[in-house]
Amino acid sequence: MKRSETAPERAVRDIRDLIKFRNLTAGDALPAQRSLAVELGISRTSLREALATLEALGLVHIHAGKGVFVADRQTHTPLDDNRKKQAAQVYQFRLAVEPYVAGLAAQMRNKEHLAALHSSINEMRDALDTDDLIAAASADTEFHEILLAASGNPMFADAMHPAAQIIHENQMLPFANAAAIAAPLSEHEQILLYIREHNPSGARDAMHFHVLSAATRARIAFLRP
Repeated sequence: MKRSETAPERAVRDIRDLIKFRNLTAGDALPAQRSLAVELGISRTSLREALATLEALGLVHIHAGKGVFVADRQTHTPLDDNRKKQAAQVYQFRLAVEPYVAGLAAQMRNKEHLAALHSSINEMRDALDTDDLIAAASADTEFHEILLAASGNPMFADAMHPAAQIIHENQMLPFANAAAIAAPLSEHEQILLYIREHNPSGARDAMHFHVLSAATRARIAFLRP
């Protein structure tokens, strides 16, 4: 059973629908944040979180002091230095942990884990087919959470839980790269192939490639030992 959407998650969908139904295009301004919060019936805090999510997905661009504008998905908007630093730290952390988790999952997984992984891949495929980047990003996060459970060691999930929101926000960044929008899906499929085959070294290497490729798509560079 899937958890209920939070207020910011609902707001993300509502703002995406607002852009669509009002026929807003790249460069058009969204309503002022105060007005938008009232229109959506949410707090300013939830609205700011929703807008941060949409910006990570490359759907809007926030200009401090000027407003929020519909982004051109074919044009990459560079992250500011603080955001870049945070993203680099997240990908560095993921590279240290997730390949090992994938290798364990290939050894410890059961039929339920395989079914859940397959389902998350199908959800991502359907979301990409309908250009629903929000659902695609959620399916992406779900895939990685299932692997944590499949590893058989709850300490990995416990270690990542405090940073779960930051990790999720940074997992969205590659989806802003319109030219490589389907890449996460094919990489998930490759990881699942090795996990299904009980091939820990293959799963580990595929996850290593996936994390590095995601960072490249998000144009994030970080120090690797």
